[in-house]
Amino acid sequence: MHASIAMLKNTMSPAPLAPDALALRLETRLKMRHYVLLMAVDRHRSITRVAEQLSLAQPTVTRALADIEDIFMTPLFIRSRRGLEPTVAGEVVLARAKLAVADNHALQQELRAVSGAGLQGRLRVGVIPYAATQTLDAAWQHLFGLRPRIALLAHEDTTHNLVLAVRQRTLDCAICRFSHDSTDDDLVQELLYRQEACVVVSKASAPRLTRQDSVDISLLSEMDWIFPPSDTPIRQMIDTVFAAAGRTVPVPLLEAYAVRTVASAMQQLPRAVTILPRDVAQAVAATGAAEVMPRPLPWNLPPVGLAWLRDSPKASVIQGLAAALR
Repeated sequence: MHASIAMLKNTMSPAPLAPDALALRLETRLKMRHYVLLMAVDRHRSITRVAEQLSLAQPTVTRALADIEDIFMTPLFIRSRRGLEPTVAGEVVLARAKLAVADNHALQQELRAVSGAGLQGRLRVGVIPYAATQTLDAAWQHLFGLRPRIALLAHEDTTHNLVLAVRQRTLDCAICRFSHDSTDDDLVQELLYRQEACVVVSKASAPRLTRQDSVDISLLSEMDWIFPPSDTPIRQMIDTVFAAAGRTVPVPLLEAYAVRTVASAMQQLPRAVTILPRDVAQAVAATGAAEVMPRPLPWNLPPVGLAWLRDSPKASVIQGLAAALR
């Protein structure tokens, strides 16, 4: 039986690693395929399932895992009632493996862009759905104007998911909001702009609400709310608005984060209400589905910035984009 998986996780005390010996093994023996195998073991937690996925014999996978653990000079997985589980050292190696595999995939994409299309590389940009149109226009104008040209990938998601993708190196940078997820030392985040929050209501409800001298939270709480996802800074601000007014946060009738979806829903819901950045609110109102309340909310939305990793290999390109967006 594979020696490392016969030990109990809570009783393991790996011997101290010899730095010189470990460095030599990593530099001369570690291959990308080793990382791929470790990630497969972590995903399936079973030698049998890994062997099936990789079309290998089970003994081959067992020997390969033993060889990898010999390279790292410590057990990386142990057997439990739930299957194979990573040790503390295994968790450390897996975190690096995921980054290495992501970087390897990005490198392949860049080389295809350079050698196959004569481009200078590839930039993967994340964008929140409520990004200002002016900022997006400036970003594309700058990036499309680069020479040699650069291949681009754009991905829309919440701030939380975009920051996670930047950290996992599946995105190079992201136009997203400042939040508790995006202020750590591993990230650079440059302020781009601030947005004013506005209440947006369906056309049918607008006449009654516009007569109010101020935003009446008690009245709004009885309406059909459209909320952004729970992990967004705007959603957190909405929760704060109701808490400050001493009101229970209403259960949303719809959770959505796409402008077209929100506009379409407001056409069908005569008592619909939501909170949006002013420029996005005006875009929804322009569809004829809703109206923007004239009095802005007294709470500011988290500012929007451009985020990237400090050690990003695309830092110079991203810094050029940041300069164009200032």
